[in-house]
Amino acid sequence: MKLYERFSSALRRVSTRKPTARKLLSRGSATLALSASLWMLTATQEKPLPKVEPVIEQASQPAPQGLSRQRKDFDKALDILANAASSDERLTGYFTSLQKRLQGEPAPPASGSGVRVVKRVKKEVQPVEQNKLSAAGASVPALAQPRPNNVWPEMKGFIGSPMMEDSQAANREVAASPLLLTVGDVTFKNNPAIERWVNYYTASERGRQTMQIGINRSGSYINLARAEFRRLGVPEDLVWLAHVESVWHMTAMSPAAAGGLWQFIPSTAKDYGLTVSQEYDERLDPEKQTQVAAAYLRDLYTIFGDWALAMAAYNCGEPRVMNAVVKNGNADFWELHEKQLLPQETLNYVPKILAAIEVASQAESYGFSPDPQYEPSYAGR
Repeated sequence: MKLYERFSSALRRVSTRKPTARKLLSRGSATLALSASLWMLTATQEKPLPKVEPVIEQASQPAPQGLSRQRKDFDKALDILANAASSDERLTGYFTSLQKRLQGEPAPPASGSGVRVVKRVKKEVQPVEQNKLSAAGASVPALAQPRPNNVWPEMKGFIGSPMMEDSQAANREVAASPLLLTVGDVTFKNNPAIERWVNYYTASERGRQTMQIGINRSGSYINLARAEFRRLGVPEDLVWLAHVESVWHMTAMSPAAAGGLWQFIPSTAKDYGLTVSQEYDERLDPEKQTQVAAAYLRDLYTIFGDWALAMAAYNCGEPRVMNAVVKNGNADFWELHEKQLLPQETLNYVPKILAAIEVASQAESYGFSPDPQYEPSYAGR
């Protein structure tokens, strides 16, 4: 059943005690087909990859509005929330915001998870003093201090791109990674779950090796990924999701048949127009699979209004995350984490991505630098 038909059926199931939910649902169907057409028109335009600088610019064109695809899992997640919002007043505002995002209207983010996007202005990058590590067995650099919890403002709305903020406080100078591994457009409050994985990547032999391999490999794809994420209005620092998925391994293949840098299973890849067959697998094409990764993350943000929940859904699926949100009564990943409402892999997945961003943003201070003699071989992960 198509997405707009599922919304119509969901409308009929909404309780008559909730006329506001009925009104909200009735407006969404007409825009979904237009949204898909707009995305296809945008995606087919050829554009040169911009040179990456340590500064965020506004998207070069308006990002597509609404959902770019009709998918069964999108339908299921939307139905789950629509049905729950008819009887749970805690979800009314969240449901209203979802309806607005589906139509490309300004809507406040869920922001309960505290993963926020900031618009940056250019700042001269000062080199970070590199820790001098001795040979094997040397002490590991001390962990960096957590970010202040009260520095970053909330996003002001969802207008084309989630990075288009009007808040004066957001237009502040933000230091980027001297190695240009991050650009500083994602910020979050540190917590023990994230710190655990920061320690793993910086203070354990296996973790440090994984981080170093990721830094080495990222140089082949990070500019491509940033350009595509920027084009679709996805925070550029979320490209480090590829580190957790595949350690930036272009041809990685998991036991569950997930493939490529971004580890798409065949069904998701096909939903987004990629060819997956024994003869030809476009999941192994870095440009095409990165376009899908950006579009999929953007769609997940449209549904959940929160980048942490979008990352969680990338890992375990939209219906499972929406069920957890409904059961919790609030769209906050860290509450789902505390209550163990998601699979353990997903509970670790989001903190690992944020930890990878944290470490990459201060790579030199943690003793990391790209290996100038590194040559991609992709022999294992």
